[in-house]
Amino acid sequence: MKMKLLSRNLISLLLVFLIVFTLYSCQNDQTVQQTTPQERLEELLTTYDLEFQEYLANAHQTMGKNILTYEPISTQITIPKLIEIKGSYYEYGYLVALISRQYGRQPVRVISANIEFNNRIIDMYRNVYPQFLEIARGVGDVFDIPVEELNFVFFEDEFFHGLWWNLFKYNQFQALNVSNISAGSVMQDHCALVSANLGNNTIVGRNFDNDHVKPHFVVITQMDGAYKVLASASYTIYHWVMDGINEKGLVMGTAAIIEPPEYFWQDPYPSVPAIQQNHLFRIALETCATVDEVIALYRSVRPWSPHSTGHLLVADAGGNSAVIEFDLDRQPDFFWSEKDYQVLTNIAYHKGFEYMMGNCWRFNIATDMAENGLNNADDVLNIMQTIRGTHGYTTIYDIRNRFMRAYFLTDVSTYYEFGLL
Repeated sequence: MKMKLLSRNLISLLLVFLIVFTLYSCQNDQTVQQTTPQERLEELLTTYDLEFQEYLANAHQTMGKNILTYEPISTQITIPKLIEIKGSYYEYGYLVALISRQYGRQPVRVISANIEFNNRIIDMYRNVYPQFLEIARGVGDVFDIPVEELNFVFFEDEFFHGLWWNLFKYNQFQALNVSNISAGSVMQDHCALVSANLGNNTIVGRNFDNDHVKPHFVVITQMDGAYKVLASASYTIYHWVMDGINEKGLVMGTAAIIEPPEYFWQDPYPSVPAIQQNHLFRIALETCATVDEVIALYRSVRPWSPHSTGHLLVADAGGNSAVIEFDLDRQPDFFWSEKDYQVLTNIAYHKGFEYMMGNCWRFNIATDMAENGLNNADDVLNIMQTIRGTHGYTTIYDIRNRFMRAYFLTDVSTYYEFGLL
């Protein structure tokens, strides 16, 4: 009798537990469902860089000096952040390595079978950009790896890209995929650049458009022995430049090629020493003063596109402008401006002017507006706002005065100005 009573009590308790658990689960599910992607994005925006800031402070304490400052641009916006880097290339490499070690990420040693090829990459950098070997030396010293033993194929892209991609939580932003796309937009990923030679000055406008919110930065660098650079960067805080200007008045901006599709590729590291295309962009801004010098640099090395293929618009203080684009054999071609303006969108210059006019509405509109006359920076801004597809950002570069005016919000009356002079 007692056993039967005990069993009934246990069953009753189990039933009560199941009812309470079910009610709690339903309530909890409703709470989760009520949290929208936008709300999760707002939470991510307040936390995504806290880990980086902690590691940066620890690294500076270890080094006994600060070479990188990181701060909000304004209380009005969470992204982008302002970064300033001053010092030697060795110090920058050492700093990155200290941050990477805290995160649990380290460079890779070259295996014996690849030593000869690795040495060829090192030789390339000795000739083109020995500063990168100083960055490598700083990284190697933290991890007790001599420069010649670092795997430079891994070091060229994956070491830096993998670190910043994970540390700044790009994958979480991508997973949320809270769209920035404006109503009526045809293409989800489209950037544009317009250069305008006004006679006494050259203005370059740039739209960076993307399909979701992501971390990006305004980066001012003053590295020892290099030109001072003011740039917009994403994915990696130093190597991956989207657009920028240096102290000599050289402006560069990149846009992905997505039309026609055969000009878009993601390649493995080639069989010859190469430089990741966004890294090469940074090298050009630090070492070149004119369009001619940029072209000479791009002719001297093999660019590499592991993530997406981009083409470039380059303009200088002499009023010159050119587009740099790669053919299907991955060789660079150069398209000089034949007018007092030049337009670049996401369509391949190799296909010709008529093809671009007929297959990209933004190229068509920007060209028509430029043909009507460009007299000042406001005319360039008007073009950029007219063809802007998302709520990314717009930058206007004034070459003569060496400054960038950045519009991060949809309201064109709100802008932020950064200068090199």
